[in-house]
Amino acid sequence: MRIPTGRPPGRPKGQQLTVKQSSFVDHYMVLGVASKACLAAGYNTINPVRQGTELLQNPKVKEEIERRRQMAIKKSELTVEYLTQKLLEIIQKEQDENPQAALRAIELAGKSIAMFKERQEISGPDGEAIRINEQRVQEEADAFKSRIASMAKRGGEGEVLKFPKPGSSGSS
Repeated sequence: MRIPTGRPPGRPKGQQLTVKQSSFVDHYMVLGVASKACLAAGYNTINPVRQGTELLQNPKVKEEIERRRQMAIKKSELTVEYLTQKLLEIIQKEQDENPQAALRAIELAGKSIAMFKERQEISGPDGEAIRINEQRVQEEADAFKSRIASMAKRGGEGEVLKFPKPGSSGSS
């Protein structure tokens, strides 16, 4: 009588993930960070970064992560295909009776193929405008001018011209 090993048929011993490795892969697919996935999977380690890195280098773990990524890609392709097909059906069905719905479907179809891009505003902390620290910029410019002047003096290249102040005509 054969005793079950808990492995799926066709997979010899040593090619199966352990329970912790499988849990690591589960968490890694969600979190995307090996050290956090390592801790979430229950590994008791003082260095989760190293442990996570070692797990990611394990051929069985690598293979399982790649297999799951390919499954996710395949699922998303089917979803994109399905949604695009549905949008096309709505456009064809509604274009005469409900032009507003058809226009909305056209807009969504265009976005789904990245035909239209949303504008994105970039702002500073707490939604404020991004401000340049003018004093810091001026200090850096002065330091740069000083370094250039000292290099020119060491090279014996005659008199060093002064840079005009920003906004001035340059002839003073």
